[in-house]
Amino acid sequence: MKKFSVLISSLLICLLTACSPVKDQITNQYRLSAYSILKSHDYIRQTIFVSHPESVAGYDTNEMLYIKKQFEVNSFVHNAWTDPPADMLFPLILQSLQESHLFFAVASSPHVESAYYRLDTQVIEFHQNFLTRPSQLDFTVKVVLTHANDNTVIASHIIRKHILCPMDTPYGGVIAANIAAKQFTADLLAFIKSHVKQDSPSK
Repeated sequence: MKKFSVLISSLLICLLTACSPVKDQITNQYRLSAYSILKSHDYIRQTIFVSHPESVAGYDTNEMLYIKKQFEVNSFVHNAWTDPPADMLFPLILQSLQESHLFFAVASSPHVESAYYRLDTQVIEFHQNFLTRPSQLDFTVKVVLTHANDNTVIASHIIRKHILCPMDTPYGGVIAANIAAKQFTADLLAFIKSHVKQDSPSK
């Protein structure tokens, strides 16, 4: 009888655990979709290869991160990005450069052989900052432009964006993040354009 009672108790615990709400269940997923569609009045008869962006440790996740204390990073429980920031940023960079018509071609395949330039990017910071009121989206990306054939660095730059959130909520951070992405791609185009104009042997 004792063994039977223990078995019943164990089954009840398992059932209660299975039916209890999952604390970290994601209910809202968001994405980055905004990018600059500025057109360039210059034309470079070269191909640029855009490598997939990288992320520093801690930002290679689809969790929506925020800070409320200095040096302490947390994530929203029920809200997340559809993909890690670097993955979401990749197509936006490609589309923005394609829309600009600055280059003869914009390549994303690592096997391309005809690229004259190479663009590498790294996400350094991407979180909602509640240390300020209203909160702001801190967005920092390192960009490096090189010659594709010999990896000679032409220029490197860190682009920082601190966009005020319209609401102190996760969705407010999403809106600010898309504004930051659009501004970032515009600044990235200006950075690339200023250096290839000086460097390219044939324009």
